[in-house]
Parts: sequence; structure tokens; C-alpha cells
Amino acid sequence: MSSERGRSVAEQNGATFDALVADNDRINAALKRAARDAALTHARLGRTLPEWRDGAVVWVTPAEVFARYGLDEFGRPPTGPGHTS
Repeated sequence: MSSERGRSVAEQNGATFDALVADNDRINAALKRAARDAALTHARLGRTLPEWRDGAVVWVTPAEVFARYGLDEFGRPPTGPGHTS
């Protein structure tokens, strides 16, 4: 057995817990972007998405996904009179 036995990976690599979670906000933002991108990809392909709500699986329609992100019925940012970009 090596002298590394009993030490965490972070300890072996010289990293502290604080250093490992310092980018927590960036990590959460990246996960949110990935989830949004995946949902929009499925919606643009006309697929429904499963989602957990109130203890049950519900199916979210593409229209609901687009509305959630403020997009038009085709998944594009709304344009035209009265809309500010």
C-alpha cells in the first residue's frame, strides 16, 4: 500500500475543500445553461419532456418550454412592435 492511503483525492492533489467549491456559482450557471439547451433542443424537435412536479412526472410540451424561456411558438426570441430586445 502507498503512503496515500487514507487521504482524500483533494488532499493528495493539494486542493482544499474551499478551492474545490470556489466556482460553485459558475458550476451552477453552467448546469442551468446545459439544462436549458437540452430542453430547447427537445422542444425544437417537437418532443415533450418529462419533469418532476409535486411528486409526479408530468410531460411538458414544446410550447410550455418555449414560454418558460420567453420564446415564441417556434423557439425564437419574440420580435415586432412592443417588444424590446
